[in-house]
Amino acid sequence: MLYFDKQEEGWRIAIWHVTETIEELLALLPDEEAVRKEAESRFRSPSRILEWTAVRVLLYDMLDRQVPILYHENGAPYLPEYEHLDISISHTRGFVAVALAEKGEIGIDVEQKSAKVERVRHRFVREDEVAETQDQLLLHWSAKETAFKILNRSKVDFLKHLRVLPFDMADEGSFVLQEYKTNDEEQLTVHYKVFPDFVLTYSIQS
Repeated sequence: MLYFDKQEEGWRIAIWHVTETIEELLALLPDEEAVRKEAESRFRSPSRILEWTAVRVLLYDMLDRQVPILYHENGAPYLPEYEHLDISISHTRGFVAVALAEKGEIGIDVEQKSAKVERVRHRFVREDEVAETQDQLLLHWSAKETAFKILNRSKVDFLKHLRVLPFDMADEGSFVLQEYKTNDEEQLTVHYKVFPDFVLTYSIQS
């Protein structure tokens, strides 16, 4: 079911809570057999098939039209029938997210709340970043995943190339991420929202 939906002029983000069975999801699509065949040709895991199908259902809900999602060689998705739309996709346990933007690039990421992030903080939190609580750690990781999608570059080092500037933590807000991967060394505004089971980050670069 549609769990979260936010849109402003030129962009939209939405999250689907995957509570349905695969058959229930497929029944929500006009051409369910095409999606079933493609999903089963790509994946063997029932959970991955369910997740993959949920993304198609969410996109159908957003566009009011069933369209294919293709992927560039680097794995980034695109919509061949909507060349003016940039798309970003993310998923975590029980939830899938899709972001669309008419101009520029958009990135989105969702991360399930888990103590695991505390054990791997050394892989993505710099010495000049402030991340003490589990939610702060998750937001740092999620923001860097979002930035990685927007930068669309290979070999992005989360420690060397991406830095989250200090911010006051809230349930919802925004902060600045500095990237050092490109010659421009841009600052990205990352928006976030903390949900009971996961965190969401997204950014739009026009």
